[in-house]
Amino acid sequence: MKGQFLKLWRVLIGIGFLLIQARLCYAEAGSEADLQSFLQQIGDFMIRSIGPGVCVIGVAIAGVSMALGDEQGMRRGALAAGGGALIMLSRAILDLIQNAAHF
Repeated sequence: MKGQFLKLWRVLIGIGFLLIQARLCYAEAGSEADLQSFLQQIGDFMIRSIGPGVCVIGVAIAGVSMALGDEQGMRRGALAAGGGALIMLSRAILDLIQNAAHF
């Protein structure tokens, strides 16, 4: 019982921390344009830095697992590489959805 309470407490603290950070982001933005610029910069950082990094690490894990004959490791590496590719393609996917929905 105590372990479940401790786990729930940690989750609630984490959610509270995220809500405080979101509140600070909205409070610091003087206008909607500032907030949009901030979110655009975060998206650019993720697409240009994190996406290729995840893709390269996934390919490396898949390659090492292939060399060692570990099929589950190869699947995990391929999924990580696919996730990195989706991160890199996220802006193009969003544009496609917006064009299709005329938004």
